[in-house]
Amino acid sequence: MQSFVLYIARMLGVFALAQYLTRNRLRVLCYHGFSLGDEHEVAPHVFMQRQTFERRLRILKKRGLPVIPLQQAVLRLKEGRIRNAETVLTFDDGWASNLTIAAPLLKSFGYPATIYVTTEHLAAGPEVFNVVLFYMLCRAKARSFTLTGLHPEIDGSYQINANPDELRVQISCAAQRAFPKLLDRQQLLAPIARALGMDLRELLSNQRFQLLRAGEIAELDRRGLDIQLHTHTHHLPSESFERMRVEIEDNRRAISELLKKNPHHFCYPSGEYEPQHLDWLRRLGIVSATTCEPGLNDQSTDLLQLKRYLDSDTVSDLVFEAEVSGVRYLIQRLLGSLARKPHRESAHAA
Repeated sequence: MQSFVLYIARMLGVFALAQYLTRNRLRVLCYHGFSLGDEHEVAPHVFMQRQTFERRLRILKKRGLPVIPLQQAVLRLKEGRIRNAETVLTFDDGWASNLTIAAPLLKSFGYPATIYVTTEHLAAGPEVFNVVLFYMLCRAKARSFTLTGLHPEIDGSYQINANPDELRVQISCAAQRAFPKLLDRQQLLAPIARALGMDLRELLSNQRFQLLRAGEIAELDRRGLDIQLHTHTHHLPSESFERMRVEIEDNRRAISELLKKNPHHFCYPSGEYEPQHLDWLRRLGIVSATTCEPGLNDQSTDLLQLKRYLDSDTVSDLVFEAEVSGVRYLIQRLLGSLARKPHRESAHAA
């Protein structure tokens, strides 16, 4: 039903009208990595198929949405100079497939993009522990397994239920407590894979679950991609300014030493932040910060709370086109206005 309604709306020119009405609002799109196997079936918000992403870029081109660099977009937004529904492409975490899949496609369309990178893995291994663990739990044929000889925090018997993510969180938290260093946690993947009856080497082939190495980050920079901040360990402390400062400065130092540039744009890990982070980030000279809150941005938007659309491989091209055209934004504004109207009328009557 949704697809039918959107199809008719596009035919009647509603998409074009919405894009015109929201032309003074900045779009920011969010991506992560790309599927090299069946990863998109397990985590469609993290891994997108190449052909899906290519269709997204064609939709932006077809609709005439100007894709501009983040720095330019922030300046235009601040000065109230968004005129043509300008759009920014962003990638979180710094997956290896950003170089092998995203970069060539972006070049073919002539589109700039920003990649927010974490840097802890540069001194460890490139595999993302939590993501590999989640994939193994989802794809394991066994419904139970036992871990022994790893650490008292981790050893034990486990049941894989209908929600593997709960078990992923349980094991990940235990691993974090037992092994604070990333490299040590990465060493747990092999025994966990054996316990699940899986071949870790096969799972990790072709850089499927890897982040960018130092040389690959430098190569993306040489190709004109904008490398920016995403914390050192993909964690943003909220208990003290000092602890947060260390996360940001370690991240900034690693990028600066590698690229000889001083990054000053930021992305909240998993889109999570607290009110105090805004002031703290300003103290550290952060110019902009992107969230995972959907919506469009105008001159009133706080640059440290930029809204983004988190795209997914499960989203249809039609729904994506409606999103970037501004259809959903206008519908939400209309529904919000209608929801407030009875309250205003009752207050007036009182």
